[in-house]
Amino acid sequence: MSNRKILYGYQIQYGELAVIPQEAEVVQRIATLYLNGLSYQKISDILNHDAVPFSAEAPLWNKHKVKRLLENPRYTGVDGYPAIMAQDDFDTIQRIIQEKTSNYTKAENRPAQRLKAYLRCGSCGGRLLGMGGKGQRRDTLYLRCEHCKMLVTLPDADLMSEVSRQMAEHDAPTEEAYIPSADTVRLTNAINRGLEHPDKPEDVVSLILQGVSARYDCCPAPTESEISNRPAEVDFKSFGQAVSHITITGENIVTVYFK
Repeated sequence: MSNRKILYGYQIQYGELAVIPQEAEVVQRIATLYLNGLSYQKISDILNHDAVPFSAEAPLWNKHKVKRLLENPRYTGVDGYPAIMAQDDFDTIQRIIQEKTSNYTKAENRPAQRLKAYLRCGSCGGRLLGMGGKGQRRDTLYLRCEHCKMLVTLPDADLMSEVSRQMAEHDAPTEEAYIPSADTVRLTNAINRGLEHPDKPEDVVSLILQGVSARYDCCPAPTESEISNRPAEVDFKSFGQAVSHITITGENIVTVYFK
């Protein structure tokens, strides 16, 4: 551990490793707090609040020191170190750590997690930060504004769908102006003349139908995405270059702001 020549909880006495009773109590306290569900950061905050020094050179604890302590098997009595922590407690702690690490890795692989750095509060513009907690779904974002404390619970699928839809609309090519064909112009003129002298209404109707058909022939065919009306997946390669930020309101209204 940093700023200590000997592992926390031990000292050299008569040329051998020996337990420091006061520090051994702290090690056991840390293990108990973690087994009771407290995070590394919370445990370090408690130790600092209680003025428990880590070492003379660096008295303050932090989450990294707590984590390294909890993961060190020497506390169970290996490599010549007297045991301070029960083996069963150590094994349980390692299982909890592995489960949390596994869940964190899976969460980070969710596409919606890659958008979190862009998320802003729709009320005050503050950053939306992720919240931990029991009973949370792995396919849902649980967020809180760092300023106004507004809470957001939004399924990944809803966020990704709305972002991809707005990006598709933003990237859609500008519609070309309608340019009638020569046949359309001819039929339009014939229809106008027929309407001025409607001696044979059936002929005028026929011309109108031909004119409508000619007009539609000038229009571009809809694309496959327009027919299916399904937004494309988010293109993360161009996302960072195009998007400034994304706001989410308390009603889960998502708005993408482009650079």
